[in-house]
Amino acid sequence: MQLIDGAGTFTKPVPPFDTHWAEQFRVPGLSVGTYSIPAGGVDDQEPHTEDEIYVVTAGRAAFESGGRRVEVSQGSVIFVAAGEEHRFTDVVDDLATVVLFAPAEGSRAVPRAVAFVTDHVATFNEASASGDFSALLHRFTDDAVVRFENVPGAGVVLPEAGSGNVLPEAGSGNVLPEAGSGNTVEFAGREAYTAAYAASPPTDQIDVIGDPREEEGAIVVNFVWRSARSPGVMRMRTNDDDLISHMLVRFG
Repeated sequence: MQLIDGAGTFTKPVPPFDTHWAEQFRVPGLSVGTYSIPAGGVDDQEPHTEDEIYVVTAGRAAFESGGRRVEVSQGSVIFVAAGEEHRFTDVVDDLATVVLFAPAEGSRAVPRAVAFVTDHVATFNEASASGDFSALLHRFTDDAVVRFENVPGAGVVLPEAGSGNVLPEAGSGNVLPEAGSGNTVEFAGREAYTAAYAASPPTDQIDVIGDPREEEGAIVVNFVWRSARSPGVMRMRTNDDDLISHMLVRFG
């Protein structure tokens, strides 16, 4: 469960913009955000590639779509099919709406690899900022194998051997190198990789470098740690439900 803070709260746009949009939640199949239009404002949005539902939480306006016009106010719920022209008009009072996109906004407009990496990186960065990695770990299968190679001393800091953290014993296939050894560490299964993230959670965020790509059935993306500015490469294999079954992160 996740409480989506701030959803539906009106935010005044910053000039020169006439409207304000903030995405507040994203998973591959759904995204949620808040769209705000001040009284007298102009809604110039274009059709989207995903189905939408608007839930008006504040204000009054008219809504035009598919040749129809309806008056909307707090509590109005509107469905708009993908590709359909639509907009709010005659905004009488400051308007705030919760907007739900299915699948996530923009995901039908970009190649699968780009959409998947965008979701994954956003989830990772949010987890690194908040310290709550539950949403990130839900993106992996129960038997996923998570492997780190050439581990540096920045960005992701893995647990030290003998630290008392609950980690698989040597020989189980989840071998933890000594700090600074630069060797490979691998965690197989939900218990193992969850324990690793809990013991030493990442404290830096990442930025994607270049376009994600698909190679030999894997999604591959180059990245750089935001603070440390050290590079890396991430390779992910997914199942039919878009859950990660194998992830390799190589540093340097």
